Amino acid sequence: MIDYFEVPGMPGRYFTCARYGTMSPEACARNYQSAPDTIRSGRLEACLGCAIGHRHAGGQERAAHVAVAPAGATSLRAKPACLRCRRSGRERSSRLIGRMRLIREHTICVSCYNREREVLRGKNAKGAPPRKWAGLYFTQVSYVKNAQARWRATLTVPVLDRIEAALLMLRRNGVQSVYFAAPGLVRQAHST
Repeated sequence: MIDYFEVPGMPGRYFTCARYGTMSPEACARNYQSAPDTIRSGRLEACLGCAIGHRHAGGQERAAHVAVAPAGATSLRAKPACLRCRRSGRERSSRLIGRMRLIREHTICVSCYNREREVLRGKNAKGAPPRKWAGLYFTQVSYVKNAQARWRATLTVPVLDRIEAALLMLRRNGVQSVYFAAPGLVRQAHST
């Protein structure tokens, strides 16, 4: 249920959008319809798939303007952030603005993957011991799938922390929730 109201001195009716504040239904419909075109710049991401925007844009008809992200769009919904460094390429301060490629089942960026390979080899390109992500380790994760069953799985790729392990399980395996009985350090990725 949407609560519409009038603003004194302004014609028309308005409502309060949870993301963008007070706006008219017409402005909401325009945002919803133009969201797929502006997703590369990071604008209007909250309007993708919005039920209120869909209703304001014409309700049941889904013909010309369907507010879904185009294939290959670089948004957090269409292409999530790197699980290790948490960068998405959408920050203005990042040198990876726009197109950021994620590899290994869309879990980590190329830069983090290269640092991981250095840790597993035990040396970087200059032959020195790697410093960045030197604390990578393999671990076991307990998780819930299908609302009842619980499994304990050993991750086949090294992780930096328990947050990365949980995000990895959620993204790759489609589990419903992740929990840890113990931190469970299985073995270091590389011991020097």
